Amino acid sequence: MERINQRANNIVGSNIRKIRLAQKLRNVDIVAKLQLHGVEITSSTFSKVEKGTNNPSVDPLCALTDILHCDFNALFRQ
Repeated sequence: MERINQRANNIVGSNIRKIRLAQKLRNVDIVAKLQLHGVEITSSTFSKVEKGTNNPSVDPLCALTDILHCDFNALFRQ
């Protein structure tokens, strides 16, 4: 499974967090919705994605665009 590398630049995780907070959603809300989309993820792992210490695969990113009602490109904007 392909993963993005956030180690040098945490744009994706940072954007996920900004979009989530703008919609007043908690970490656990997103994790529950990801699990309903068939993405196996814990709150701890999701937190690491937002902080840039975990590199997400494409599947959770695609599910996040649906959950957060955003364009895929919004996750990669600088």
